[in-house]
Amino acid sequence: MEALMMTLGSGWVSGVRPYFMVFLLGLSGRLFGIEQVPEVLQRTDLLVIAGILLVVDFAADKIAFLDSFWDQLHTVIRPIAGGAIGYLLGGETDTTAAIVMAVLGAATALGAHATKATARAAVNVSPEPVSNALVSTGEDLAAVAVGVLTLVLPVVAGILALALVGAGLYLAYRIHRAYRDLKGRLAEVRARRAAGAEPGA
Repeated sequence: MEALMMTLGSGWVSGVRPYFMVFLLGLSGRLFGIEQVPEVLQRTDLLVIAGILLVVDFAADKIAFLDSFWDQLHTVIRPIAGGAIGYLLGGETDTTAAIVMAVLGAATALGAHATKATARAAVNVSPEPVSNALVSTGEDLAAVAVGVLTLVLPVVAGILALALVGAGLYLAYRIHRAYRDLKGRLAEVRARRAAGAEPGA
C-alpha cells in the first residue's frame, strides 16, 4: 500500500519536475536511510546527473515559449520517469507489482504533464513574462510539497496526487474547449468581415 501511494505521489511530481523527484528520492534515501528508496536511485553518479538536470529544468521552465518547447520535449521523458520510479518501488516486492506500479506511475506523470503543458500554453498567450514565471514558481512549490509528502506521508501524497490529476485534466479540458470556442468565434468574425467587404469590392 505504501509503495502504491509513493508511486502515485512520485508519478505526479515526475509529470511536473522529474529530475527533482529522482534527486529528492535518491538524496533522502542516502541521508536518512529510507528503506523504500531503491539503492540505484542513491548512486552518486545518478544524483549528480539528476542535480544538474533539475537546475536546467527549473531555469528553462521560467522562460516563456522555451518552456513550451521543453514541455514538448518532455512529453515522453516525464511519463518514463514516473514509470521507472514506480517500477523500482514495486520491484521491492515482485515483478508483477513492479509492472503495475510502472503503469500507474507513468499514467499519473502523463496526467500531470498534460495539465502542465496545456496550462502553460494558455499562459504563454499573455505578452508579459510575469505570469509565466509566477505559474512556474507555483509548480515548483507544488512539486516540492508533494515530493516531501511522498516521503513522509505517502498516503496523503497518493490521495493528493489523484485529486490533482483529476482536477488538472478537467482544467485542461476546459482550456481546450475555451480555445476551440474562441477559434470558432474568430472564424465567424472573419467570415462576416469578408462577406461585408464583397459589395464594395
